Amino acid sequence: MIDPTNSRYRHLAFKEAGPYRRFIQEEDNQLESAGFTFPELDIPVHGSYGALLFTKQWKTRREEILKRDLYSCVLCKNKSQLQIHHRQYHFVVQLNRYKLPWEYDDHLLVTLCQTCHSKGHGKFKVPTINI
Repeated sequence: MIDPTNSRYRHLAFKEAGPYRRFIQEEDNQLESAGFTFPELDIPVHGSYGALLFTKQWKTRREEILKRDLYSCVLCKNKSQLQIHHRQYHFVVQLNRYKLPWEYDDHLLVTLCQTCHSKGHGKFKVPTINI
């Protein structure tokens, strides 16, 4: 499997087929031994959505929301470990894709600290709206 993020979990395989499987790391990577090299990309290992959160567009949008909310959590006023929460996700039916993280209107983005963000996701499911 080609993994542009160069994740250390790239070469995992299942040892058994039972309901409780243990992961083992392959001893020999067939692609690397065949001379194929993986490109070194500066993308953190968070999956495709998580990788979008490291783009210039998202960093700019995130800074706008942080500034609007005075660099503090709107719930507890904490000023550390701040994150931007999407109040809802939009699936664009015509394009058959979700909106990119920075394409949302201001009222759908809010600054939360890591604790409040985790608690909120634990209590509530973020709705997905088809548009």
